[in-house]
Amino acid sequence: MNPQRLLLFLAAFLAPLPAPAASPIDGSWAGSFMYPGGTDMKVIFYFKADGDKVTGRVDSKAGPAPILSGSIKGNDFNFRVSFNDSLIEHQCTVSGDTISMKVTFAGQQPSDMTLSRIADGPLTVPPDPTGHWNWTVTPPGHDRTYEVSANLVYSLGALAGSYHGRFGDASISNASFKDGVVAFSVVRQYEGSPYVLSYSGTLAGGTLTGTVAIPAYDGTPATRIAWKATRGN
Repeated sequence: MNPQRLLLFLAAFLAPLPAPAASPIDGSWAGSFMYPGGTDMKVIFYFKADGDKVTGRVDSKAGPAPILSGSIKGNDFNFRVSFNDSLIEHQCTVSGDTISMKVTFAGQQPSDMTLSRIADGPLTVPPDPTGHWNWTVTPPGHDRTYEVSANLVYSLGALAGSYHGRFGDASISNASFKDGVVAFSVVRQYEGSPYVLSYSGTLAGGTLTGTVAIPAYDGTPATRIAWKATRGN
């Protein structure tokens, strides 16, 4: 083989393979479901194709739910979601920026739903702090470490949840999740007076890392200590 042909052959052989085309289902989709009695609930679906499988999450005011199983064949795809221990089946057909969907709740008659693509929606499922989180806290001036936990639910842009510590359970307040940062407050009582714990942490996979501001009982500024929570059971 002459040198010029050899160079052309090597260039073709070593050229990078083209990136796989995005699936038409990839992205964020919005729709609404009419419950019996006339209650209209907004639902957002985050779809990402993984070969012939469907991955992602479904989000509504009832809370987020991961897609458990799903498959794609051409423009048709299906998947399941578990809610309140019941499986919800979804049979779908995508056409441009519209998805026609039949939703079946635990063997009931299917209901129709139409989804519209959300402009500039993410092609991957966004981070989600929903879950049960565990950590330990050693208050300033104490030599004892306490087990603490929180249940967080992030749905439709709002963060809520509950907190459990050495003084019992409490709801979280002033909660937010933005740009990967979780923040919330917990109001506690000490000798009949309220005080506020302020948490802030960056989400990375199954870890929240940041600080907690613990107020002093004598009115001096709060002390910030390191906070690291892990997602678990």
